[in-house]
Amino acid sequence: MASTITIKNIVDQIRVYPQVVPVLGTSPGLEPALSIANDVLQNILAQSLPWKFNRAAASPFLTVALQQDYITSITDLAWLEQGWRIDINNTATPLPVFAEETVRDLQQTSWQSNPFQISWIPNSLALYGTWKANTSYPTGLGAAQTPTSPIQQFIDANGNFLFVSTNGISGNVQPVLPASSTAGTTVADNTVVWTVADPNGIALRLAPIPAIGGITWQIKPFYQKKPPIKTRLTDTLFPLPDEFGYLFRQGFLAMCMIHAGKKEGRDAFNMWREDLITALRSADRERDQTALYPSESLTGGSGWGYGSPIGPAWPYWISPY
Repeated sequence: MASTITIKNIVDQIRVYPQVVPVLGTSPGLEPALSIANDVLQNILAQSLPWKFNRAAASPFLTVALQQDYITSITDLAWLEQGWRIDINNTATPLPVFAEETVRDLQQTSWQSNPFQISWIPNSLALYGTWKANTSYPTGLGAAQTPTSPIQQFIDANGNFLFVSTNGISGNVQPVLPASSTAGTTVADNTVVWTVADPNGIALRLAPIPAIGGITWQIKPFYQKKPPIKTRLTDTLFPLPDEFGYLFRQGFLAMCMIHAGKKEGRDAFNMWREDLITALRSADRERDQTALYPSESLTGGSGWGYGSPIGPAWPYWISPY
């Protein structure tokens, strides 16, 4: 969605109100207008307000047997919104697709099954493997079952986070790149190619862990982006589309009144928050899709086994005995 309204446009519109002149002055100035604008944008894009225009898709990835974490170079993730897992090697048309339950935290686990939950953690807290010489790092794409493989990510001698971007067979010498190599930098390792992940990026954690000899899943997560930090008055309200410019204008006026010490500022702020919810809930006219389906066969056990967590993706605990 296009965004052409600039922060300066908003400031010029709001400056005509005499009660905010003590804050904005009578001529353009960077502060406090820029800080107030960022505060407004942070509120509009807060976690409680999942706008469709602020949604992004993470690059799909294939599961690796026994690998729980998958590092990325995503740095703008605020929170995971939803996800799918696709039986990518299935010959059926269309391919079987199942929902991924997005959760806040997942602990390290050794339980093997179809991964039906996903969360995120910083790359620095992800689980890494150990590089192995003259070893196959295969892909599960096109394979009848997930091939056995070492964990396809490791930390090199200079602290770079590396993951397999081209599958193959490793060489005799462990690859290493200069310290603090730029995200996206690659290094060849015989027929394997390793790529540097952003150290400030996030890793996607699955649970349970993909099973040895199990299905290779393609995971497709979707997330809400962090609010961008504006640095110039000429910046647009992106990602806020022009049709929601009125919400930004209303919030900017309310916060300016609060900064000016006006007693009516708090009431204006609360009214603005109510209008934000009203604008978001206008989409409630769209019918939610609701469906029930088994994530395991009727005789396939409980998915997690002992102490299965109860949740939307696994609503019932089934005793393994």
